[in-house]
Amino acid sequence: MHNRNFDRTDIDNRTAPKGSQATRRWILALGTQLVTLGLLVAAVPTESTSAITIRFPRNRNHYRVCTKELIGSGVTPDAAAGACAGALHPRDISKCVVQINRKTKIAAADALSSCQRVRRPNELATCVVDINGKSRTQPAAPLLVLDQCRRSLLPQQFSECVVGLSRQLDFPTDRLMSTCLDSRDKVTLDGRPAPTPPAELITPPSRLN
Repeated sequence: MHNRNFDRTDIDNRTAPKGSQATRRWILALGTQLVTLGLLVAAVPTESTSAITIRFPRNRNHYRVCTKELIGSGVTPDAAAGACAGALHPRDISKCVVQINRKTKIAAADALSSCQRVRRPNELATCVVDINGKSRTQPAAPLLVLDQCRRSLLPQQFSECVVGLSRQLDFPTDRLMSTCLDSRDKVTLDGRPAPTPPAELITPPSRLN
């Protein structure tokens, strides 16, 4: 005899595979999340979404930055334009001037003149700053330090020589610079002692009449 109280859903629940029920729940949950996300996007004003932009960093023009830094340090626009335009690596020139000007009492125009005349502007700046700030003996005039660093073939090693000697010897800084500069003049760029020329290539001293 057929039982009318027997619910049809019981048959569906008994016959339906368990995997299909899990799939239905997953689809229902995913649909709910998609609807919620759509409502949130619709709620954002159009003006706000249009204002969102993605910006990528631009490559700086080294000549522009060089000119800006030199003028900011006190160099005249004409001098800054000529120095930056004539430099192979303009940022090295401006960094040299800015570092010397900020960390010593040397004017930017004086620093620029020396920074343009050396092969290693960055080492020149390090040399001047280190000797002015780290030498423990009687200090030398800042412009003298600048000139001695400029004359050195290896400015960074030159400053290490001066600073190192100043911590052991009670000599004035100008004397230490002369000593280190004379020693560096006898060394080639690769760090080896300069060879002595043959006797026949040495010009004999002239005789006074």
